[in-house]
Amino acid sequence: MANLPTRRPTGVSAGFRLGVLAACAGLALSGLPASAQKGMGDATGVARQAGKPAVQSFSGTVENIEIAPCKRTTGRFVEGVHVKVQMPDRIVDVHLGPSAALEDLLDQITTTNPVSFEGFRTDQMPENTYVAKTFTLAGTTYELRDDALRPRWAIGGRRGGAPSLDVGPGWQGGKGACYW
Repeated sequence: MANLPTRRPTGVSAGFRLGVLAACAGLALSGLPASAQKGMGDATGVARQAGKPAVQSFSGTVENIEIAPCKRTTGRFVEGVHVKVQMPDRIVDVHLGPSAALEDLLDQITTTNPVSFEGFRTDQMPENTYVAKTFTLAGTTYELRDDALRPRWAIGGRRGGAPSLDVGPGWQGGKGACYW
């Protein structure tokens, strides 16, 4: 008679358990939204909403440049660029995007620069606050968002934006954005 084991193995190897755990974690994380340009408190980003906010044109002079952590970010970038623009009748706060994606623009901008921009706002945003779609400085127009208002750095690849808009130390493979 053959020597048969009297007990069947009931335990699962540690390597198998670790593999199953890693697969489950990967599946759970893959279901997270990309968070590119979500509005303030909105579950869906502006770029994915059917009704887009109106884009308006403005011009003025740069009064202040602030590079700081975004207080209301929903994206993967933490640090954003805000510019205070003095217009004939008021000062507006213009959010340009994440500093890591705007290196070329940041090399050129200074206070007292005359600028023009196309921007939009949602009802949830504070008064006199806009998100820039384009920003023109010294004859160069930086296309920060496409016609669907999706950030260029969230699209990936160079598609007509200013050089280096889609790269930088904080770039996350074309996903996410600091929208505010």
